[in-house]
Parts: sequence; structure tokens; C-alpha cells
Amino acid sequence: MEAITIAEDISYGRIVFILLFASSLFDISRCYKIKITEQPHIVILFSFIFYCFISIIWSYDQDETLHRVQLLIQYIIITVLATNVLCDYKRLKWAMIAFCLGCGYIGIASFGEYQVNSAVDMSYRSEFTTGNPNENAFMINYAIIFLLIISNNLLRAKQMLNILCISGIVIFSYFILILGSRNGVIMLATTLLFYSIPKIYRKSSFKSLLAILILILGTLYLFCALPEVVQERYLGIQDQIAENEMAGRGYIWSKIFDMLSQPDFPIIKGTGWGTFIPVFFQYSGLQIGAHNFYLNLLTTTGLIGLSLVLYYLYRLFLYLKLIRIKNKSVYYLLLVIPLISMITTNWESRKWWFIISVFIYTLYRLNKNNLLPYNET
Repeated sequence: MEAITIAEDISYGRIVFILLFASSLFDISRCYKIKITEQPHIVILFSFIFYCFISIIWSYDQDETLHRVQLLIQYIIITVLATNVLCDYKRLKWAMIAFCLGCGYIGIASFGEYQVNSAVDMSYRSEFTTGNPNENAFMINYAIIFLLIISNNLLRAKQMLNILCISGIVIFSYFILILGSRNGVIMLATTLLFYSIPKIYRKSSFKSLLAILILILGTLYLFCALPEVVQERYLGIQDQIAENEMAGRGYIWSKIFDMLSQPDFPIIKGTGWGTFIPVFFQYSGLQIGAHNFYLNLLTTTGLIGLSLVLYYLYRLFLYLKLIRIKNKSVYYLLLVIPLISMITTNWESRKWWFIISVFIYTLYRLNKNNLLPYNET
């Protein structure tokens, strides 16, 4: 993906990628081809990409907008291809396992750097070579959700696999803690609450309650094992929210609202996809990202683009709502966690807000065709 993105010419990688996209539109083996009437979220994403392309006309930086639109096209290719390939639960399960393995690699690499650089202060976060800590925390949180879904769909006879899933959740929770991402901790707490509360409320079996207790106590133990400076970083979350500070984000967001309220600002059509930093610099003198996906959208694509994306997210919510299974609260996390991450991070050039639809729609389609195992209502 990165090689295709970085290449400036029509490389062989891009040609192969386009051919894969073309092949994904046809029936192959047991897989489905894209059906517009059944996948309205795809139509919405295409409409958003087309609108972003049109925004080149009035963009503050036409070259940057064109480059960002090329990224969107690559994201839709991945989305359509993956949606057509994941046509049964076995393939979906292996895709989730592969995602977990990738997140395991990120977590282990981050742990290695954490051990080397120690945590005398939080500057070690900027030394991660594995990527942005907030984005890594989101991905690892998503891996935890996948493990919870796999665990929910396991036969009772496969207790060993269930134990492995719970162990993986505890380990991934520790990886999130060492990343030093406060956004990640909020997502982790949300994930554990979504999983735990319904089971406690429904008076589940002793084994389920024991699993919940292990998860909560295990996470608390790992938190206490962190250096004091990291603990203080997390314990200050409530104060920063109360003060509307959010590690400087409160100031940035107030400046963005000041910019959007200017009479000459094109609030309806936006300034052109991918132009937030130069536009914000022009208005405020600060060369920095929005640290908020929604404000970024509102600035660069206006009310039109923001409405399209919100409608896309609403369609994903409807897919989840139509799934008819027990213990569905965990499935809602597939949308809730990205929504939380989008509040404090820039998702403009991230493929995840496209790819989340792959898992949500696939679960909806499999449930509609009665292909989800061991979890029927």
C-alpha cells in the first residue's frame, strides 16, 4: 500500500492494484460481486470521492487535493476488493486473525522501543518507529474487538481457544497502555465496558463473569506496573476534558471555529480536500492539523462533504442495527471505537474509515444469510 502511495508515476504496483480492483467486480468462486442496491455505503463513498475530485476547481491547493483524491481511490479499491473476497465466516475470521497478528507485531515493536527508551518522560512516544501512537492504539483496540467477536462465536467445546482470545486481549491492553495514548485508553475503557455490562446485566454464567473479572483486574494490574509518569498522563485525562484543554486540542478547535465563523469562509463547499493545514495557517498562523476528523471535513469539504460522510457512518449503523444475534453490543464497537478516535485524531489520510465498512457490512451480510455460527437469536 505504501509503495503504491509513494510512487509518483504509473508503476507496476498501481497497474496490478487496478487489475485487482477490476477483478473484484466479478463473481469468483463463492464470492459476491458488488451490488449497489445492497451496499449503499459504497455509493456514498463513491459520491464523496467524486465531490472531492470536483473540489479541485476551487481548492486552495489543487495539487494536494489531487494527491489526496488518489489516496481515496486506492482506499475504495481496497474496500470493494475486501468486501467481495470476505464472503463467508471462515474467510472473515482469518481476516480478523491476520489483522490481530499485524497489531501484535506493532505492539511487540512498540514494547521493544518502550523498554529501550524507558519512560523517564513521555518523549519516548515521539521515538516510535512503528507509527503514530494514537493510530496504533486504535488498531490494537480494533484487534481486541475482533478477538471478542471470535470468542463469542466459538463453540463451548473450544475453551482453549477462548482462553487464548482472553489472553490476547490482556496483552493487547498492555500494548495500548505503553503507547501513552490517552485516546487509546478511552477507547480501551469503552471496549471493556461494552463487553462487560451486558454480560453482568443478563446474569451470565460464572465462566463469563470470571472472564470479565480477569480482563478488568489484569488491565488494572498492568496499569499499576507502568512508570509513574505514564500513570499521571492517564490520570490527567479527566482534568483535561474538564478544562477543555485536551493536550492543546481545545485551543486548536476554538481557533478552527473562529475560522469557520468568518463571513468570507466557504462553509458550504469547503476549501478543497486535503487543504486544512495551509488554510488554517492562512487564518491563524498555526501550521498544524485539526486533530479532529469532523472539523477537518467541515473545513475542507464543507457542509456537503461532512453530510456525505455522516450519512455513510449512519448507513454503517443501520447495518449493525439489522444484525440479529445475541451479545450484539460488541459488534457496535466496530463503529463506536472509530467515532471516538475521529474526535481527537486526523483521519483525513487514513484508510481505516473506509475499511471499517468491510467488516461491518460483511457481518451484516453473513447474518442476513444465516452464516454466522453459534450466535443465533
